[in-house]
Amino acid sequence: MDIQLAKNLKSLRQKNNKTQDDLALFLCISAQAVSKWERNEGFPDITLLPKIAGYFHVSVDELLGVNEIAKQNRIQEITAAYNRIRYHIPLDPGYRLEEGIELIRNALMEIPGVFFFEQLLAADLYWKGAHTTDLDEKNNAFREAMALCEDILARSTDDHWRNSAKQILLVVYANLGMAEMALALACQMSNPRTTCEYMLTYILKGDELQNRRKTNAVLYYQIFRESVMHLSEEGLEAPAMLQETELSVAGVGKREFLSAIENVLVHR
Repeated sequence: MDIQLAKNLKSLRQKNNKTQDDLALFLCISAQAVSKWERNEGFPDITLLPKIAGYFHVSVDELLGVNEIAKQNRIQEITAAYNRIRYHIPLDPGYRLEEGIELIRNALMEIPGVFFFEQLLAADLYWKGAHTTDLDEKNNAFREAMALCEDILARSTDDHWRNSAKQILLVVYANLGMAEMALALACQMSNPRTTCEYMLTYILKGDELQNRRKTNAVLYYQIFRESVMHLSEEGLEAPAMLQETELSVAGVGKREFLSAIENVLVHR
């Protein structure tokens, strides 16, 4: 709780436009003591906690971060329950998509505004909308997913959640026939060589670099495999999947590329 106090004390002080001197004067202590608390190098006397909480018009639990700790523990409990439900891949009969949707809907009623939950629910609603033949159900699922993603983009400054929301929103726009909006989002996305994952390979060293490259190899293989599978489903044979001009520019051999395609098709 001392870690939460240090963070919360500084946040509350700044939110209320108070200096360390202001709080110190109110408590009849030194500003250095307040500074130590905010650096997590000390803890106020227990008798001071109600005074500090009252000064900022919060409860002692809020000051200490007890509510936040309980919230994070509850998020972990719900996440564990959700992971048990969605253990299987989408469209697998064991995936229990509706149970997952209901669980996260209830979670957002209990703990509103959690970006992680909004992203999970938006993704599951997309799956529901994309694979139902009921037009009303499809549109309702897509519209709800769209609202969740737009809320994330309106409130979050974290690139991780914003990018996740954009990816889901793009496919939702596309499925709703909103081609121009989908295209606008697609043009905001990084190309494969300017993603964070790829650019990190110019920065990391040693084991971190090796692990990043391993992760990238899996990531890009998954993208390649998915593309090949979709082309195959559209009736294209392996040679027809080649763009020989692009292969030449990229320095990829035709035989090498054909072999990679055939390997995917053999193991589908």
